Amino acid sequence: MNRLGRGTPMLVALRICLAVLGVSAIAIALSILIAGAEFTAALAERAFNAVTGWSGPASGNWQPTMDSELRFYAALWGAYGIVVLRTARNLTKRLHETPWLAAVFFLGGIGRGLSVLSVGEPHPFFMLLMTVELVLPVVMIALWLGARMANRDAVLNSE
Repeated sequence: MNRLGRGTPMLVALRICLAVLGVSAIAIALSILIAGAEFTAALAERAFNAVTGWSGPASGNWQPTMDSELRFYAALWGAYGIVVLRTARNLTKRLHETPWLAAVFFLGGIGRGLSVLSVGEPHPFFMLLMTVELVLPVVMIALWLGARMANRDAVLNSE
C-alpha cells in the first residue's frame, strides 16, 4: 500500500470532493458547449426553483456575445474538470496539486463576488454557486492538510 493509504479518512474525503467537482465541471462544460449558456443556466435555475420553492424571475435572455464568451470558457472549465479528476484518481502522487486546484476554484467564487458588487445579484442559484466556490476550497485545503499530517505521522511511525 502507498504511504498515505487508500483508506485514510482525509484522503478519501478529499478524493470524493475532487471527483464530484471534476465530474460537475465536465458536465457543466459540456452542457454549455453543446446546448449553450442560456439553456444550461435556465435548466439549473428551474431545478433550484423546484427544490427550494423560490418563485422569482428567471435570468432572462443571454446576449450572443455572452454565449460566445461562455462557450469559449466552458472548454477551459472542462479542462479544469479533467485535471481535477486526474488528481483525484491518483491523489497520493498528486496531492501537491490540491492547493492550486482549490485556489483556482476559489478565485472563480471571488469573480462571482466581484460581479455581484459591480452589476448586482444574479438568480439565487448563482449565489449558491458562489457560496460553494468560496467554501469548498477551504474544505479541500483542510482535507489536504489532514492528509499531509496523516502522511507525516505514517512516515514518523514507520521509522
